[in-house]
Amino acid sequence: MDVTVTARIPVEIKEQASVILRDLGSTPTQLINAAYRYLLQEKALPEAKPVAPANRELTPEQIAAIQASWSRMAVPCTGQESGGGNFKQQLAEARDQRYAAFS
Repeated sequence: MDVTVTARIPVEIKEQASVILRDLGSTPTQLINAAYRYLLQEKALPEAKPVAPANRELTPEQIAAIQASWSRMAVPCTGQESGGGNFKQQLAEARDQRYAAFS
């Protein structure tokens, strides 16, 4: 009787491994079976080299969206010396202004 094994792996690793498995004429099922056989025989995990994460570049649209989100979340803190009050007072004032926009 066979059972199903479910695992979560990063998409990039799955995609890269799928290409290699296809080139080898193998399947993910065969890979998992081989890994389990190795574990049973060696009583240890295979030595694995860490896979470096892929570097991602943000698009100008993503950068703009992040900056817009940040500007909506940021509350400037001018400090007591300039008459701005403390942070809690400024935060309460910012909330009042934000909630007033919805009324």
